Amino acid sequence: MLTEEEKKADDPSVDELTQIQLDKDPTAAASPPTAKTTPPSDQSPLGPIEDPPSAEDTSSILSRTLLLYLTPLLKLGATKILEPSDVGPPSLTDRAAHCHVSVQSRWNEELQRVKLKNDKKRARWEAKVQKMDDKKRQGQVFVPVTPNLARVLWYAFGYWRVWVAVFFYVLSALLQFVPVLILNDLVRYFETPADQAQNYKALLFHPWGDVVGLFIFPVLVSVLQTRSQVILNHCAIFIRTAVSTLLFEKALTISASGRALTSTGQVVNMMSNDTSQLQRFLQFFGTTLVAPVQIVLALALIYRQVGNATWVGVGFMLFLVPINGLVFSSVSKMRRRVMKYSDARVKMINEILAGIRIIKFYSWEVPFGQEVNRIRNEELKALTILAYTTALGFSLIMLSAPIINPILVFAAYIRMSVESLDAATACECWPGDSLDWVLI
Repeated sequence: MLTEEEKKADDPSVDELTQIQLDKDPTAAASPPTAKTTPPSDQSPLGPIEDPPSAEDTSSILSRTLLLYLTPLLKLGATKILEPSDVGPPSLTDRAAHCHVSVQSRWNEELQRVKLKNDKKRARWEAKVQKMDDKKRQGQVFVPVTPNLARVLWYAFGYWRVWVAVFFYVLSALLQFVPVLILNDLVRYFETPADQAQNYKALLFHPWGDVVGLFIFPVLVSVLQTRSQVILNHCAIFIRTAVSTLLFEKALTISASGRALTSTGQVVNMMSNDTSQLQRFLQFFGTTLVAPVQIVLALALIYRQVGNATWVGVGFMLFLVPINGLVFSSVSKMRRRVMKYSDARVKMINEILAGIRIIKFYSWEVPFGQEVNRIRNEELKALTILAYTTALGFSLIMLSAPIINPILVFAAYIRMSVESLDAATACECWPGDSLDWVLI
C-alpha cells in the first residue's frame, strides 16, 4: 500500500497545476482553494443578466419623443465607422432574457388557466355524456381548450403600450390632411382680388397663421408617427424574440415522438422566416388600422372639390384590387415553395453532417453533393421567380397607380364640369395620391 506522500510523488499534476496558478495569480496562495465557485445571483452561465441600461432607457421624456438620445451616436458615426460596441446595450424591452422571463411567466399562468378550464369543461362533458344512450355516446369527442399564445404575448409586452402607439398613429393620420387644407386656403387667398383680401377669413384666423401651420403640423405628424413606430418596433422585436426563445426551449425539451414529426428545417424556418413575418406585420400594424379612416377622409376631400369625378379614381383602384390579389397570391405561393426547398436543403445538410463518417468511408461525396446542388438549384429558381414577381407587381401597382389615378380624376373633372381646373382644387385633391398608397 502506498502512503499519501508516495501518491503525491507519483502524481505531480496537482503540484504543477498549483504552481501554474501561483504564476498567474500570486494572491491565490493567501486564500484556501475552493471546490467550486458559484456565480453571483445576477449572473447566468451565459453571462450577466443585468447589463448597463441603454441610452433610451435612461433618457428623458423629451429626449425619447424627439430621439435626442441618438445625437451622440450620430455625431460619432459622422467621424468614424460605427462598431457594435459604439451602439451600446439594447433597451430592456428588446433583451432576450427580459423577453423570455416575461413571456415564460405569462405562459405558465396561461397553462394553469387552460388546465382549470379544461377540467371544468371535461366534468360538464362527462356529466352530459353519462345522460346519453350508448348509440349517441359513441360519436362524442371531448375538444379541449388550447392555450392562447397571442393573449400571452399581448399581456407580456403591455397591451396599453400598443394602444398608445395606435392612438399616436391615428392622430398623425388625421393631422396629415390639415396641411392640405391649409395649402388650399393659402392658394385661394392669393387668388382673391386685392380689394377683398382684407376681409378674407383664413383657416387659421390669418394667412400668416396658415404659413406657421404649414410648419407646425408636419413636424407634429412626424413626431407622432416616429413615437408610434418606436413603440411598434419594440413590440415587434419583443414578440419575435419571445417566440424564438419559446421555440428554442421547446426544441430542447421535445419528446422523441414529437421530434420525429418535425424536421430540423421546419424548426429553422419557424425561428427565422416565420418570426420575421410576425415582426414585419407588427411594424405595419398601425397602417392597417388607420387605412379605413384615411380612405373615408380622402374620398370626402376629393369629392368636395371634383364631385362625381371622384368615382373614376375609385373605379380605377377597384380595378386594381383583383390584380393586386393575383400578384400577392403568386408571391405567397412562391414564398411557400421557397420554404419547402429550404426545409429540404437544411434537412439534407444535417443528415450529411450527422453521417459524414459513413459518407467519407464509402466515398459518397459526389452523389450527396449533386443532391444538395439539385435542391439548391430548385430553391434558387423559386427565389428568382419570387424576386421577379415581387419587383414586377410592386413597380406596376405601387409606383404607376398613384401617378395614373390623379390624371384620370382630373381628366374626368375637366370633361364633366363646366368650371376649369384651378390650383386650389388640384391642391386639395392631392390626398388622392396618398389614398392610392393606402388602398394598394
